Amino acid sequence: MKSIYNEDGQAFEFTVLDVNKAFEKIFEISRVSIIGKTLKEVYPDIIPEWIDIYKEIAVSGEVKQSDIHFQFGDKHFKINIVSPSKGNIITFFHDITTQVKADEILKKHFILFENAHDILLYLKSDGTIIDANKTAVNKYGYTYLELLSMNIQDLRHPAMRQYFKDQMEISASKGIVFEGMHIRKDGTSFPVEVSSRSIDVNGELLRIHIIRDITDRKEAEEKIKYLANNDALTGIPNRGYLMNELKDILEVSERDYLKFAVILFDIDKFKAINDIYGHNAGDEVLKTVAQRFKEAVEKPGIFGRLGGDEFLAIQPAVNGKQDVSALAEKILKSICRPINLGSVNLDLSISLGAAIYPEASREIKDLTHCADKAMYEVKQKGGKGYNIYEGLKVD
Repeated sequence: MKSIYNEDGQAFEFTVLDVNKAFEKIFEISRVSIIGKTLKEVYPDIIPEWIDIYKEIAVSGEVKQSDIHFQFGDKHFKINIVSPSKGNIITFFHDITTQVKADEILKKHFILFENAHDILLYLKSDGTIIDANKTAVNKYGYTYLELLSMNIQDLRHPAMRQYFKDQMEISASKGIVFEGMHIRKDGTSFPVEVSSRSIDVNGELLRIHIIRDITDRKEAEEKIKYLANNDALTGIPNRGYLMNELKDILEVSERDYLKFAVILFDIDKFKAINDIYGHNAGDEVLKTVAQRFKEAVEKPGIFGRLGGDEFLAIQPAVNGKQDVSALAEKILKSICRPINLGSVNLDLSISLGAAIYPEASREIKDLTHCADKAMYEVKQKGGKGYNIYEGLKVD
């Protein structure tokens, strides 16, 4: 390019003298269409600072090197500007688009890597850790440098280490997702879900492990599992669990010619307790009864809450009414005691009915019905007692 001077002899614009074929190819512009034109005619949107740089170099003869991003074509260039003679400028363009875009990708990767919510680890094929993100440092409690001196096996629970070889073979072939336990620096452990994939980098097998702390998920699963078998209010087994156990005990008793007892009770005047003292007081009564019931029934006996104020116990391998009477009396003695409800001491009592397999029935539905019928007879006599179906009533 050649300088164009104003009346004061100062360069204010530049004329294009020539360009090479590489320039034509890179900028997709023909040599003929721009020779003789001014810089602003060729590039109307050129930044004014570049005109100033050209003017400075045209006068000083210095070599200027810089990076510039041309918006059209999304190209990046490193340029060298020289002045071979006063007023003349030669610009050398070196296309660094590929390098710049690669750097941008690396920057984005680094930002994602460092700020990922999950633990990210890069490993060699033998499990040696070669990189770790901030989440890994925070979760495990080791410093970054400490992690780089470790093997992934150092972070796995001892019980899980035996599976490492097989898991990594799958990782190398198609990737793998598995659950396990990892250990922090302080020795505590936490459940994880690991997604592992392997890549070949210049002939070396590297692995990336995306490791998610699944403590919350496991706690939720345990809670769901717990609530599937336990009563949410009292914490003792619920109806579903009791019915499944009753079915199993029936099968065993039928096979081995054994007797077992179904014991059913509810709380006397429970509706009145709710009406007079409120449902919070009623809940406290239910929890107290459940705890006292638990203390009265010993293994292999099974107990739980059917719902409302109804509770059920199953006592396997009884000899007869004498065993059932003894257990019924024990339950009554344990539960029928006063309970303190704030400023009120309330006397608790229950009505209990029992049925024995196979005398009362060989069917689950009929057994519980017989126990309920026996309980109802106790209710009709004022409660606070027990009755064995078709058996002797005891006060």
